[in-house]
Amino acid sequence: MRLAGALAGVLFSLAAVCVAPVAAATAPASPSATASPAPGPTPSAIPTLPPASGIINDVIDALSNLIKPVFGWDPNSVAGTVTYFRRFDMQVRMPLYRYRQVYLHQGTIINPRGWTIKPGQTVYVSGRGQPDGSLDADVITVRT
Repeated sequence: MRLAGALAGVLFSLAAVCVAPVAAATAPASPSATASPAPGPTPSAIPTLPPASGIINDVIDALSNLIKPVFGWDPNSVAGTVTYFRRFDMQVRMPLYRYRQVYLHQGTIINPRGWTIKPGQTVYVSGRGQPDGSLDADVITVRT
């Protein structure tokens, strides 16, 4: 979460550097002064933002790929804490106390290799989302 906040701060600061401040309007002259209108400021070109570079789009894509599975927005992956594990069935608790059922199969890869999954461990699971909201796991990465 700190990484997302730091990257958001960097993006906002880049946007602030790229946009030039707008000139403040002058206060209107009092009605008792002269009847002729005051001359306006000389027109200047409106600054334009440079086109979005590949780096900015890459950062946004990277952030969204980190955040989507954490909050359950990605149908093909999930990140959270294991609440139940037995042979080929697993349940993962995501942030905001949302739960997702995960099904393992004979070819499911568990990283680190040879690791035994236990309730309470933090995992990242990727696979194929099912219409009922469950996930068929292809790769499970245990965060140690």
